[in-house]
Amino acid sequence: MFKFLKVLKVKSKIYNGLHDKDKGNFEEALKSFDEVLEIMPDCKHALYFKGKVYEEMKKYDNALNCFDKVITTDPFYIGAWIGKGKVFISLKKYNYAIKCFNRGLESNKDNADLLLYKTYAYLEKGDYESALKFANYGLKTNPERARFLLYKADSYNAMGDFNRALDCYKKVTEIYPKYKLGWYRLTLEYEKMNKLEEAVDYLEKSIELDKSGDYTIQHVLFFKDLGKYEEALKLINRKLRVEQNPALFYLKWKLLEKLQKGNKAVKYYKKAIKGYEIAIEKYVDDEDADDWKKRCEESKNRIKILQKR
Repeated sequence: MFKFLKVLKVKSKIYNGLHDKDKGNFEEALKSFDEVLEIMPDCKHALYFKGKVYEEMKKYDNALNCFDKVITTDPFYIGAWIGKGKVFISLKKYNYAIKCFNRGLESNKDNADLLLYKTYAYLEKGDYESALKFANYGLKTNPERARFLLYKADSYNAMGDFNRALDCYKKVTEIYPKYKLGWYRLTLEYEKMNKLEEAVDYLEKSIELDKSGDYTIQHVLFFKDLGKYEEALKLINRKLRVEQNPALFYLKWKLLEKLQKGNKAVKYYKKAIKGYEIAIEKYVDDEDADDWKKRCEESKNRIKILQKR
């Protein structure tokens, strides 16, 4: 009975930790996982999730430490090899990342996630021939994963073979019509060719599939560049219903200025400033902190200008 209650308590705390992680409450998530480890010190799942939190916080040394502890306990824990490899990609240590993915593949040679990240690591490294090789292998072993074909297209694109790249992007949308990123990549390709009508058609298809709003900011920027400010504003408002992100407020006031709605723009400048100031204080060492400071100052200056009108 005692063992059952112990396991139940551990599962509950892991659930709470994951919930906080998904909400961005990282300190609370870490606290939950630490409480699990007090009850069950060898719980590899709590260590793994703790590493994922540190990864999202960009505390990479802490993340690597957690993933290494998982691997020491269970060298076949695929998630830990992926987590460690992803950290090395973030640190631009691509050879280390590839070694991690290879270690994971030793016990599961056709694992789709390991192969995808390995392909991505080669793309980031600039070894496009190897990226193309593993994208093709991934397509043979895991044909249901659209991202392999996308990475194949990206490899051709980076190699300057734009016709093959375009063919691959089109195949992505033909074979995986519900894969929103494929439509968005086609949008970008047609924008590059200055075929804007086709680009907008593909963009609208991408938006139609984008129920989560994952690509909303890219969509907004595209509409903004095309001068379609009302369409961009609708997307921003849709995203703001579920996420109070300072970058969204920043974009919204830019759009309102374009639409000559200065009074409303001031309101969103102020919200952007507040959000950026919180982010700067909370994540002072973040690589984007300087950009946040610049946007904050820009917002303050724009308020002064608008209030003088």
